[in-house]
Amino acid sequence: PAVIVAVTDGDRLLLSKYAGRSYASYALIAGYTEIGETMEETVHREVMEEVGLRVTNLRYYKSQPWGVDGNVLLGFFCDLDGSDEIHIDENELSMAAWYPRDALPAHDDGISLTREMIRIFGEGKEPK
Repeated sequence: PAVIVAVTDGDRLLLSKYAGRSYASYALIAGYTEIGETMEETVHREVMEEVGLRVTNLRYYKSQPWGVDGNVLLGFFCDLDGSDEIHIDENELSMAAWYPRDALPAHDDGISLTREMIRIFGEGKEPK
C-alpha cells in the first residue's frame, strides 16, 4: 500500500512536483509503506524524507485503488508540526512549496485522489 499526504499549515497546503518522472503536474507527498510499518508511520517518514517536515494530527480521508501497480492509496490530511522550512529530497522531488487555499495551482481531474484532496482543501472541507 501507499499513502497520499496533504500537509496543511492553517490556510496553506504543501504541493510538490516529482523529479525525473513523466508526470509533471502538482502532487501531494506520497510513498509506499515499508514492511512492518503502519500507515501512520509511513506518513511521518515520507513527509520527513521528502520535504524535511514534521507533521501531527493525522486524519484519514479515503482510499483509491491504484491500477498502475495493483496497490491501494490511502489519503491522509495532517498538520505541520514546527518549522515550515522545506528541505526537498532532490532525488524524489523537483520542487515543493506552500500555496494559500485561495490560490491552489491544481484542479480536480475527477480521477485522482490527489487532485480530489487538493480540491477538498481549497473548498475548506478537509477533515479537521
